[in-house]
Amino acid sequence: MTSPPGTRPPPSRGAGQLLRDRTFGLYFAGNLVSSCGNWMQNIAAAVVVYNLTGSALLVGAVNVAQYAASLLLAPYAGALGDRVDRRKLLMAGQAVSFCGAAPLAVWVAVAGVDGFPGVWPVLLSALVIGLGLAFSDPARNALVPALVRPEDLDQAIALNSVTFNVARAVGPVLAAATLALAGPAVAFGVNSLTFAAMVCVLLVIRPRQVPRSGSGKGSVREGLAYVLTDRRLLLLLLTVVGVGVAMDPVNTLTPPLAAGFGGGDALVGIFSGAFGAGAVAATVALERLRARWSQHALSWAGLAILGSGMVLVAVSPDRWSATASFTVAGAGYLLAMTTVTTRIQRRVPEDFRGRVLALWSMAFLGSRPFAALVNGALADLLGVRLAVLFGGAMGLAVAVVVFRVLRPEVPAAP
Repeated sequence: MTSPPGTRPPPSRGAGQLLRDRTFGLYFAGNLVSSCGNWMQNIAAAVVVYNLTGSALLVGAVNVAQYAASLLLAPYAGALGDRVDRRKLLMAGQAVSFCGAAPLAVWVAVAGVDGFPGVWPVLLSALVIGLGLAFSDPARNALVPALVRPEDLDQAIALNSVTFNVARAVGPVLAAATLALAGPAVAFGVNSLTFAAMVCVLLVIRPRQVPRSGSGKGSVREGLAYVLTDRRLLLLLLTVVGVGVAMDPVNTLTPPLAAGFGGGDALVGIFSGAFGAGAVAATVALERLRARWSQHALSWAGLAILGSGMVLVAVSPDRWSATASFTVAGAGYLLAMTTVTTRIQRRVPEDFRGRVLALWSMAFLGSRPFAALVNGALADLLGVRLAVLFGGAMGLAVAVVVFRVLRPEVPAAP
């Protein structure tokens, strides 16, 4: 709700107040639970495939299966999200992902991993889950402005990013504990239940109506034309690609990296959890950092920290220094992704929000299949440390581009 003309808008609410809000707080909780389930699925699938094959490339193929749909279908999902109720679209996507996760959990529980006819059941499950996520993710991000007042949007975007990053800290640890104590069937089963939990939340909340002008056709082509005519918006989306590539070693390379340090499944979870813990720590400091630094400064600094952290992982002499380096990289990831996404959300009108954030999903999630294949192939051919170094170099390179090219716009003189 906007303030009446001539009155001062109410002050923005802090993180604690937003989390106690019945609409946004419930959405945050459901999103967090669903994201934790996704990370449990990702880690469990990576461990199962690596244990079956010993191939980092096939671990990367699981990421390809899960995120390929985002690359191919996200533009159409975004266009649909600009024409229909985004809450209902998100519910439908979560239901599809449930249908991909639940059968795998049942199969593993009944037949066991040793009874698999190869890795294709895991790949098929990832493909169906990814199909649901291709429609869920643009709607998930585009729905945020409808859950809060306009003055609360920056904090809401940061908290929406937190769900993913808290899940990155908690999900891998839960996955490692679940794999060690109960096995992959339980990890896959918990993930399927988290999709159902998110659907329940969406049935309860009632987002506010955000006005749309109704102009335009709502087509994919129109959305692409809008982005192509805004050079700064296009560069921000390309920056998201760089962030996705730079952080991919956490998804693809932690199993072989842990094996190189003489660790097992638990160390995979520790590495991924350390990355998430760094992101959570940066979240705690984000409000204070935003008061001192511009979005531009936090964007390039976050990318530089992410890239430097990955370089430190690549040269780490032992598992403990690698864990600390993943923590540094996670903090940089959170700063970069949150500030870049905020800049995109603030720049886009409501009529194009679904389509632009679908391109955001393509940039981040859709780039990961390619990054996963490249990193997996580099690890198999040249060694896992050089593959991690590639991700770090990408982060540092994009930091330089953001610093030099995406400086704040200077208003034209009157």
